[in-house]
Amino acid sequence: MIRLLCTALIIALAACADPPVPGLQSKAASGIRVTITRPKLQSIDDVLTALGSVESIHHPTISAETAGQIVSIEVSEGEAVAAQQLLTTIDNTLHAIEADKASAELQRQEVLLDNQQREVDRLLQLTKSQSVSRDKLEDEQAQLLMLTALRDVAKKQRQQALYLESKTRVLAPRDGLIASRLVSMGDYVTRGQPLFNLVSVKRLRARLAFPEHHAADVTVGKQVALVSPVALQTVAEGKVTSVSPRINPANRAIDVIVEFQNPGGWYPGASVDATLMVERRLNALTVPALSVVRRGGSDVVFVVDGDRASQREVTVGWGEDDWMEIVDGLAASDWVVVEGAALITDGSLLITAEESTP
Repeated sequence: MIRLLCTALIIALAACADPPVPGLQSKAASGIRVTITRPKLQSIDDVLTALGSVESIHHPTISAETAGQIVSIEVSEGEAVAAQQLLTTIDNTLHAIEADKASAELQRQEVLLDNQQREVDRLLQLTKSQSVSRDKLEDEQAQLLMLTALRDVAKKQRQQALYLESKTRVLAPRDGLIASRLVSMGDYVTRGQPLFNLVSVKRLRARLAFPEHHAADVTVGKQVALVSPVALQTVAEGKVTSVSPRINPANRAIDVIVEFQNPGGWYPGASVDATLMVERRLNALTVPALSVVRRGGSDVVFVVDGDRASQREVTVGWGEDDWMEIVDGLAASDWVVVEGAALITDGSLLITAEESTP
């Protein structure tokens, strides 16, 4: 009996209590707290990155241009040399003898030619008084022409002998570093035999590999920033000088050559990280990366429409870790949901707070 009385009392008290306010509790329960911000206008550098290696633009192999024995070596591996600096000397004894013989032969031909010229001049004077036959004069003039040709041949032979003698002194064709020395004192070398490998390091080039789907973005003249482990604090600036007309089948990449001035301490063979400037866009529309979410296979952002979320499908451009470029689908005046964007859908009720600016 007592239990029945208690139950009746509880029901009566509940009937006398105030009813809940309509909509208030449901709104508090369904509203999603989010932060919002306006899109930001900023300049964007659209870039591509690639790995590559440093090469010397000029790396000639210096070979012997005449035969003979090495009698002196003036440089060592790793040594810097200037253009026309003496590297090694080949014995010139035989070449000097040949040069002297050629000089003597030239002198003999010039004497013969001088005598013949005087004879022709004498006969020309006699023909005026008809004291000599016309045939005799023509024979002597033909002899003069022959001696003139022999004199010219002797000149060329002397030039050749002097040229070969000069090649016994092997000179550096340009500035650079001696990468390797291939001969020793006393070696007998033949014409065409390699003596030194020279590398030029004042101006270098980087050979880079960009993915094939970026081939259209890489053109001659594009700016490239280069960083190498040999000098991490130094950034070298260069330009694309050539682009391979074919895709490398081994790595499905396009080979690109970038030439640059050596900033100091860079050497051929070093690895390099490259950043190629594709395009610089001023006043690009950007939003925080958290604002862009995937819905139905598309990139979308949510803008504030009253107290509701409105879904906008957007076209995304360049992006980095904390922001993304919006190419189409958004206006600079829109309020965009940042934190909480992944939790809402089109039409969600929002409780908004403006994102604090760092």
